[in-house]
Amino acid sequence: MEPTRVLLVHAVNPFIEAQNRYPALGLGYLISMLKRELGEDVDIRLVEWGVEDEIRDFRPHLFCLSSVSQNFNLAKSHARVAKEAGLPVIIGGYHITEIPENLTQDMDVGVIGEGEYTLVELVKVLRSTGGLPISDLAEIEGIVFWSDGEQVMTQAREVVGKSTKSLDELPMPDRRMMKVRPHSNMLTSRGCPYKCVFCASTRFWPSIRYFSPEAMIEEIKHLRDGFGVRYITFHDDLFIANVKRLEAFHELVLREGLPQQGFRFSCASSATRITDDMARMLKEMNFVSISMGLESGDQEVLTRLKGNAFKVEINEGAVHTLHRHGIHPHASFIIGEPQETVEQMMKTYDFIKRNPISLVNIYVLTPLPGTPVWHDAKARGLVSDDMDWDLLNISFELDWQRVILVSEVVDRRELHRIYQKMKRLRLVKYARAMASHPFQMDLVEYGRAKIVEAAYRLKSRVFGGVH
Repeated sequence: MEPTRVLLVHAVNPFIEAQNRYPALGLGYLISMLKRELGEDVDIRLVEWGVEDEIRDFRPHLFCLSSVSQNFNLAKSHARVAKEAGLPVIIGGYHITEIPENLTQDMDVGVIGEGEYTLVELVKVLRSTGGLPISDLAEIEGIVFWSDGEQVMTQAREVVGKSTKSLDELPMPDRRMMKVRPHSNMLTSRGCPYKCVFCASTRFWPSIRYFSPEAMIEEIKHLRDGFGVRYITFHDDLFIANVKRLEAFHELVLREGLPQQGFRFSCASSATRITDDMARMLKEMNFVSISMGLESGDQEVLTRLKGNAFKVEINEGAVHTLHRHGIHPHASFIIGEPQETVEQMMKTYDFIKRNPISLVNIYVLTPLPGTPVWHDAKARGLVSDDMDWDLLNISFELDWQRVILVSEVVDRRELHRIYQKMKRLRLVKYARAMASHPFQMDLVEYGRAKIVEAAYRLKSRVFGGVH
């Protein structure tokens, strides 16, 4: 029996820099799991564009999509092309997990939540039956599918490592079909102990689980030896959540001599976890930047966004602690919360101005499916389960007149004025930090990608298309 040819499609816009900055590790885990469990029985390809050509050339037996909400229109278009070619279509990712009712007639199966084991079972059904019969689908946990024109949801699948809190049963992601640069990424945990009202990630991963320090070191060495990587950004929601794991990782990093080899690291943290001892340990491992979601310089807004445990003074202290230890503090901020006033936004501006933050990201609050912000916006009629998903994928900076806003007290034009003011401050901050900033190595590639993106956006605005 010939291998089952599986075409994996990452539904992203190839012209948008932020969507293509790092390898899609979620799909890498799917590839490595399929290969581990099915070996030579599968032949897999991964693409992000040129879908019609790949269908014609590869002649897959199974078409698999992954999509976030912002790109769901693109995913629907890909699914339509695959269905017209007579292929069974499976979709997974954040969007279908949060709104399984969005499974279209061009999609046979939606995978809810983590998909490693689910996809293996689906491919086994396809190999044994030649299709995806309803009787077999009904026995697979964690999916939604069509039966006589009606959607059927099966029992939820238990997340990987739920009882052990360990992810070590998963193989490391297969990156061989991805573009891996000297500055690349890793994911060493799933989930977050916090439940910020705007965050979709914690709704997709309902419990926090970890790869062991040993598994982390193995993957770092794999990236070093196999791809020439020397700088790794950990994309965990909260990399330092488990202090004991971090201490063990610290010991292994020093034992392997990674700092002496020129290895550098970055990660995300909560400001509440940053102490002198923590910063010292991170510095010893050659962590060169730490990103924190500080969100607001006003306490009332900060509490509404993140909860009572987060304080403006703690955020300020964390920035100074990292700066004192020679680690670049990065911070993201959100404006446009429903009740946030202009005066409260300006407190955020003042916070950014007075503190030694190297890289600042400014976002306008966006309602993402599954989050409390989404449910509030839905109740107000601002969004719906059958909306134009491109409206979540447009840039406030470039198309501010169309972006969905949830503010009830600041009008669109005023919000845009404040956003632009903060963006100018962001550039000043970055210019001052540039001489010693670790992202210097990315500037040429970043600049080239942003030029392509600007040309694409201009063409889209003039001639129409995806924004």
